[in-house]
Amino acid sequence: MTLKQKIGRWINKTTPVSPEILSILRSEFRAFRNRANYRLNPFKRMTVAKFLSAENISLNIGCGPFGEDGWINVDLMNLHNVSFTYDTRRRLPFKDQTVDRIRVEHFFEHLDKSFEVPFFLKECKRVMKEGAVLRIVVPDIEKFIVAYYTNDKSLWKDLGYDIDALRKGFDTRVAILNHIFRQDGEHKYAYDYDALHYVLSDCGFKNITRQEFRQSLDPQLIADQENHSKHSLYVDCVK
Repeated sequence: MTLKQKIGRWINKTTPVSPEILSILRSEFRAFRNRANYRLNPFKRMTVAKFLSAENISLNIGCGPFGEDGWINVDLMNLHNVSFTYDTRRRLPFKDQTVDRIRVEHFFEHLDKSFEVPFFLKECKRVMKEGAVLRIVVPDIEKFIVAYYTNDKSLWKDLGYDIDALRKGFDTRVAILNHIFRQDGEHKYAYDYDALHYVLSDCGFKNITRQEFRQSLDPQLIADQENHSKHSLYVDCVK
């Protein structure tokens, strides 16, 4: 165990809140620090500004370590291939109608549905050009509910789980559902196609269509992550 892990374990044991709440507080502090840095640090704003004047902007929001070459990859964490760090739950730094396409893969479920989702979608729509495509990829609750209800081993296997030999940390089938749709409090809402269609339609997006892995209305949006392919819902919509 590293020194950092030892310190983390000690903090978890001694703080008066649960580890889940502590993790949320850490994340919110990181987001606050990022926002403060953008507002107060002119060098940070200069770093961001050089990306905003680009032509043919392809924006990858919440990219994690899977940033794509030739794209503007944005994440709260400073990971491999991230163009700049930013709290994308707030107003996006891009000008109106300057973005050609947006990818949001396994980030949307981290947003609070009542407060953060409406604002986030309006911001995406604001910065997108007319006719631009927004692609959202989330865990598909329908696939997991069907597998759980039928207890079909082949369906579980398709989702990447061997029910007869569950890996460490998964004591029962319902532990899988909790992992996918709670993830220790990081995931805020579980979506099927109807739920995702509703929030997109409510925000005024059109031509909302369910897609398959690496199929899209925009050929430049087909670089879906292989590790998400078995359990994900793929939806495209147009401004």
